[in-house]
Amino acid sequence: MKKALVVATVVGFIANFEMNDILILQRMEYEVHIAADMSDCNNKEKLYGLLSSGVIAHDIKFSRNPFKAGNIKAFKELRDLAQAERFDLLHCHTPVGGVFGRMVGHGTGVTQVLYTAHGFHFFKGAPLKNWLLFFPIEKFCSRWADIQITINSEDYDRAKTFHTKKVRRIHGVGIDIERFAQGNGPRGLKRKELGLKEDDIALLSVGQLHPDKNQKVVLEAMKILGGRYKYYVCGVGDTKDELEEYIRANGLEGRVYLLGYRTDIPELLHAADIYVFPSLFEGLSVALMEAVAAKLPIACSKVRGNVDTVVTEESYFAPRSSSELVAVINNISQMPGNEKKTMVETNYRNLLKYRLSEVQKEMTKIYKTADDVVEKRVRG
Repeated sequence: MKKALVVATVVGFIANFEMNDILILQRMEYEVHIAADMSDCNNKEKLYGLLSSGVIAHDIKFSRNPFKAGNIKAFKELRDLAQAERFDLLHCHTPVGGVFGRMVGHGTGVTQVLYTAHGFHFFKGAPLKNWLLFFPIEKFCSRWADIQITINSEDYDRAKTFHTKKVRRIHGVGIDIERFAQGNGPRGLKRKELGLKEDDIALLSVGQLHPDKNQKVVLEAMKILGGRYKYYVCGVGDTKDELEEYIRANGLEGRVYLLGYRTDIPELLHAADIYVFPSLFEGLSVALMEAVAAKLPIACSKVRGNVDTVVTEESYFAPRSSSELVAVINNISQMPGNEKKTMVETNYRNLLKYRLSEVQKEMTKIYKTADDVVEKRVRG
């Protein structure tokens, strides 16, 4: 039987984003292995689904920090695994998993090595240190991939200047659009649960509490916006205490709510009036796509990835400008109903190419290209 290895730094990434790829490989009669830190997953239900799907799991303690000494041991374990199993296809993801996977695939003679960049760390507007560190590493390692996969237009254009001969763009990891369709759940009950009055305007963000996700710019905007505006943030992370202190210091209690980890995102999207996505950078955000699928008006930072998902110019603001964000939110709030409908429908139509069925077709075609090479080698 042909063997494939999927590599990522943490198993949570594979459980959340790579199940469909694994199923495609299994349908193509591959025995699928995964290699990742098996202790790092915040969604136990998805982890159980992954581990019960027939994959063979290998616990390798990669560190997200590429400079951690433990990554030397992790690299050796991955290399030993590849030498022992003699994989035909290796598909790697995430920065550390991507570098190590390509090195090991090249060094152990894997027939086809694929690498998906879910957002290069260097991009238009990125800090100079990102360009100095990550750009040369990615460009050098690109010589060890047979197929480079990207998920946004900027990265695709950049990857075509690297050494990999086959560069493909897919439309993300796929989204179940119907699950987030407007009308999914009782809007009035959820708004009541959130403490919203009939004329309140609910702003919603979903994402990790992290400096890169930039929720603070929305808090700055909330100081300017009127009292009718309420802001709800779903997510956990290391800036929680900092955000809570800012809320207290600026008298935003009762108007800004950190909701933590939530399992009712479709219902919260249905209860909201405007979705705010202020990230400093993105590869291609699933959370943003979910909001577009729910047919919410979008206020988002004008950065890579976001501009592929949201195509209405009136949605954009400079990511560090609270005044621009205020202007966008006020403009959306004051839009006539027909203009608002046009806005959401325009973004929704653009989203259709990101739906799961379309991405599955894209990935099946890419895997078929790689599998043809594997089959030729197997037949000798």
